[in-house]
This record gives sequence, C-alpha cells and structure tokens, in this order.
Amino acid sequence: MKKYIMALCALMLLAGTGSICTAAEDSIICTLTRANDCSPEDGCVEVSIDQMALPRFVRIDLKSKTITSLDKEISRYTQITTIDRLEGMTVMHGTELRGWSIALGQNTGNLTLSASGDGEGFVVFGVCMIK
Repeated sequence: MKKYIMALCALMLLAGTGSICTAAEDSIICTLTRANDCSPEDGCVEVSIDQMALPRFVRIDLKSKTITSLDKEISRYTQITTIDRLEGMTVMHGTELRGWSIALGQNTGNLTLSASGDGEGFVVFGVCMIK
C-alpha cells in the first residue's frame, strides 16, 4: 500500500500538486480503504467509502488540528479537538454530527476511525504515509 501512495504522490508532483506529499512532519496524507456501518439491529455491515460519502484521501494536520479532504468531489474539513500520544500510537478525537476518534499507528501508518451516534456506529480503516 505504501508503494501505491508513493506512486500517487509522484503523479501529483508531476501534476503540480505534489506539495501535499512534502508537507511538514505534522501533516500526514492518508487513504481510507474499508468501512463498516454498525447498528444494534443488524450488527456491522461492510460498505464502500463512497456509500458512506467519505473522501478517499485526507490530510491530517496535527499542528493546526484539522483533517481536510483531498478529493475534488468531497470538499470539507473537520477540527480535531484533542490529540493524545501513546507509545506507538497517536489518538485524535473530535465531534461532527457524532463523536469520533482516530487511532494512527506511528510506525505502521495504519489508521482506524470509529464514530458513534444515537444508535449507530461506524468503523473505517485506512493507511497513512509515515515519514
């Protein structure tokens, strides 16, 4: 997966948008790959990233505490309320229509997003470029 993301950055550099790939260390580029929609009645069902209306690519900026969509079709951002650094993991929390948290493996780049609302839950997986 890292090779795929590096190739994407190389293409973006050629297209003139490569600055996101060379951003500061606190700026991380991620791709969301799998999603699950959970409810008390149906349990968890795998759905596509498109079905959840999520961007395929995001930038997590730990310095400005923002997560920004890099997809042209889905233009939005959200604020990170808190950032906790554990051994080998960065955990971010916030709210937007529901509560959410993201666990990011500092060495692996694995991303797990969980969000919960009134009788609903979502789990989204992805991978990030870790320098």
